[in-house]
Amino acid sequence: MRTRKNYWTSLSMVLLSVTVFCGCSSVDDGSYVEPIRLYEKIDGKWVINSLTQTDESNGKTMTLTSMLDFDSFVIHLNRNSSGEPADFTVEGSAPELLPIKGTWTLDHPFTKSDGTAARLTLNGEEDAPALTITTMPGNNQTLEFRLTRQVNGKPFVSYTYNLMQAVE
Repeated sequence: MRTRKNYWTSLSMVLLSVTVFCGCSSVDDGSYVEPIRLYEKIDGKWVINSLTQTDESNGKTMTLTSMLDFDSFVIHLNRNSSGEPADFTVEGSAPELLPIKGTWTLDHPFTKSDGTAARLTLNGEEDAPALTITTMPGNNQTLEFRLTRQVNGKPFVSYTYNLMQAVE
C-alpha cells in the first residue's frame, strides 16, 4: 500500500513540475493591433446588385432593380485620414430615395454586443435617413441596408438595397 502511495505522490510531483515549467514559456503574441471597426468594412465604392420594395402593411415585395434606372445606382462611402466616416456621394440616374451627397455616420463603430443591427445615417442637405444595415461585408463583399418610410411612426414601405463592392 505504501509503494502505491509513493507512486501516486511521485507521479503528481512530476506532473506538477512539468506544468510549472511549461507554463513559464514566453510566447510573443506580437504587438497590439486596433480592432477592425465597421467603418473599415463598408467604406469604398458600392454598386447595386438588387433593390427590393416591400409593402410593410401586407409583406408583398417587388424587385425594382431593372425599373426606373435603379441598376445605375452607385454609392461611394469615404473615410478621412484618421479612418472615421467622412463624405458620401450617390451616382446614377435612379430616383432619389437617398440624399445625393453629404456625410455619413454609423451609430456604433463596432459590432453591437446585443445583436441589434447597425444604423447608417446619410446626412444630406435636407433629411438624414437612418438606414438599417442588414448584411455587413465579411467573407463575401456584400453590403445590404434597408430604408424604411414611416407615417405617424408606422412603417408603410421599405427599400432593401443589396450592394456589391465595385472592382477598381
